[in-house]
Amino acid sequence: WQPNEYPPSIQRMYEWTPDECIPEFFTDPSVFTSIHLDMSDLAVPPWAASAEDFVAWHREVLDSPQVTQRLHEWIDVTFGCKLIGDAAVAAKNVP
Repeated sequence: WQPNEYPPSIQRMYEWTPDECIPEFFTDPSVFTSIHLDMSDLAVPPWAASAEDFVAWHREVLDSPQVTQRLHEWIDVTFGCKLIGDAAVAAKNVP
C-alpha cells in the first residue's frame, strides 16, 4: 500500500481511467474523504466548492433533459447493439 500510487484529485483519476463516473459521484460525497491517515482526501475540480457541490452538480446533470433524451444512446454503445459490428463502426465505437 503506497498512498502516492493513488490519484490525489478527480482530474488525475480521469487521466488514468476516463471511462465514466462511479455511481457514488451522483449520491455520496463521503467517497472523497480518505479513510487512511496517510492519504489525503480526493480533491474536487476547481469549479466545485466542495464534494457536496460536486455530487449535486453530477446529480443535476444526470437528471437533466439533455441526458434523459440521450441516455438510450449511451446504453447502446456501452451495453447494446452499437457495441460491435457495423452499428459500432457507424457510432464510432471502435478503436
